[in-house]
Amino acid sequence: MPKHYLWAIGEGIKTYRPGQIIADRYQVEQSKILLDTQPQKMPEMPQEIPGKIRPYLKLFSYRLHIPQVFGLVSLPSNQKAKKIWLLEGGPINLETASLMPQITTVWANATPMRQLNWLWQIAQLWQPLIVQQVGSSLLNPENLRVEGQLVRLLELQPDKKPVTLQHLGRLWQKWVKNAQPGVAKFLKQLSEQMMTGEVENADLLITQLDNALQALGRSQVRSIHITTATDTGPSRDHNEDACFPPSKTLISYPPSSNTVAIVCDGVGGQDGGERASQLAIQVLSEQLEKIPKNEDSVTISTKLEEFVCMANDAICDQNDNEQRQGRQRMGTTLVMALANLHELYISHIGDSRAYWITPNRCYQVTVDDDIASRQVRLGYSLYNDAIQQVASGALTQALGITNSMSLYPTVQRFPIDEDSIFLICSDGLSDKNRVEECWQTEILPLFYGKVDLATVRDRLIKIANSKNGHDNVTVGLLHYRVTARSQATELSLPPIEIKSAQLKKLSIESKNQTVMFDLESKNRWFYLLGIFILLGLGGVLVFLLSPIVKDLIEVIAPRQNISDNVENRKEKPDFLPSPTSTSSKSLSLDVNSFILIGDRNSSANKLNLNKPIKLRTNTRGNIIKGIVSQGSILKVTRKIIQSEEAWLELEVCSVTESLNSEQEVIDYLQPKDRGWIQKLNIESRLDIVNYFDGNSEQYGNSEQLGECAIDFLQR
Repeated sequence: MPKHYLWAIGEGIKTYRPGQIIADRYQVEQSKILLDTQPQKMPEMPQEIPGKIRPYLKLFSYRLHIPQVFGLVSLPSNQKAKKIWLLEGGPINLETASLMPQITTVWANATPMRQLNWLWQIAQLWQPLIVQQVGSSLLNPENLRVEGQLVRLLELQPDKKPVTLQHLGRLWQKWVKNAQPGVAKFLKQLSEQMMTGEVENADLLITQLDNALQALGRSQVRSIHITTATDTGPSRDHNEDACFPPSKTLISYPPSSNTVAIVCDGVGGQDGGERASQLAIQVLSEQLEKIPKNEDSVTISTKLEEFVCMANDAICDQNDNEQRQGRQRMGTTLVMALANLHELYISHIGDSRAYWITPNRCYQVTVDDDIASRQVRLGYSLYNDAIQQVASGALTQALGITNSMSLYPTVQRFPIDEDSIFLICSDGLSDKNRVEECWQTEILPLFYGKVDLATVRDRLIKIANSKNGHDNVTVGLLHYRVTARSQATELSLPPIEIKSAQLKKLSIESKNQTVMFDLESKNRWFYLLGIFILLGLGGVLVFLLSPIVKDLIEVIAPRQNISDNVENRKEKPDFLPSPTSTSSKSLSLDVNSFILIGDRNSSANKLNLNKPIKLRTNTRGNIIKGIVSQGSILKVTRKIIQSEEAWLELEVCSVTESLNSEQEVIDYLQPKDRGWIQKLNIESRLDIVNYFDGNSEQYGNSEQLGECAIDFLQR
């Protein structure tokens, strides 16, 4: 059995030394690294989740980079009730029981592509950590560890004061001198843009790094080898799984927008699950062929989400046409891997999984859409505790059960700079941690040419049937090979587009290089300062005089300490267009600001604000996720400037509807929005969640859920 190492945090660990045993179970190896001598035993669980631990739970979806809370150790009373919190999945070398190297230690020897890849991952983590007020975790080099291609955090460190991209820019500027020649100039320009505020948000930062990765990626040659297989298994008389390419297919070609592998696990019986999984693959494979070549990363991610919703609606329409209700509705899980140029995209719904295998470790990159994972993401319980609850493995979403307004597909992307293997599979293989058990003996030899892809595929099917055997099993393997073609050319950063025409005149733009403002020139500085003052005064006047701004939105100043019953009620924030397409106005809505839609106490509104405000999934598509009525409070989590439009990514904090009758509950629940509990005016939200989780299979449609809600509230 692999050794189970944990990282300890909290004041209590400071009193222990290497060799000591804590709570008759945890052996101190070195510093804060503990060896769990009883890994098969449940750890101690907290009665309440303290505020310092909650960010780990809220960031559960980022566990590829962030360790998760395993449990705690309550020390004897003579130690003043100090606790030790145990983190698992951290950057600990399982062979040496030591920490993985700091990013600054190995930075100078990393390839140019690897250096950009690490920066890109930090940029991806920036906004989620800022929202949870732990952005400082990315500013401490000792906390930034690397495992091959991956950046991994040792622990989360709370912000003692607000942190901004200027702080991150100053840190990155220190890394310029040891950057590879192809990256140094680019990193110098980028860090300067961050420090001067020209790169003002994480989206712009990611865009700059995306462009650099794409340019540098041309110096490498990539090939992708894909195979899939599906099997009925020893316990079933029919196969509800499906895969693409067709089972037992083995293909090899350069990565493009059509290079894909898909695994679906149908639910709903032979006449339902089988049809649902095949229909999903049919729709997805047809839509993927429509992606143009050389499409940018953001567009591909958006299209993948749209395609998943299209597959969902096709199955949902089939259910409606056949008048299927409740458990009779057919559906399917989905995990899809698309390799394009230097990146691999993973799209996911349900509990089918994707794993990333490197020469060092096997990582589960998807998070199951089940009740246990949802409890963790909402900050209610630790994962080890959540999976012990009744119906913890029940799915919270799958394709075809409800329409796309209530669907939250995940799309992740991974820049690849060295040989990698991705495994996608149904739970016929992943159940009981079979992948974690066998990856070293069965999959790792692929890296060294000791076995071929088809043999590994067939071996995994055999393992699933012999060691699990309770379900159909489907696997897909993608072997990503990367070789250097030429020496990387020096990257130069194109200038950021500034929307103001006056500022554009001051900037000398070049296609291949950035000309920074000469801040030492007094004349130019005074001109620039004057323009900013005029723009600022103009923006203030426009904002104050605009009747739209007055009547539509009241900005509530950000607060440092916001109670947990107001924050993070939705699992995933949505996009809402800003009240004006002029970016200067939207800039007043800073990240972490709160927005009050309309007036809670107003009985009349001359702008007809009773019409719902629509929330969208992204800035390009037309898919409506939901509506927010007058009187609701939203939190700004991100700003995006595209062309002449300004968009806000918002988090719903509170809403004002009071549901007083059975019909009102039924009307609101359609089409079974997962966030409906937010709108019930009750105190024990957790009781409601647990009640429906335990009875979800009995209430298959909106009307039954509405009746159940009214009945429960009355009792």
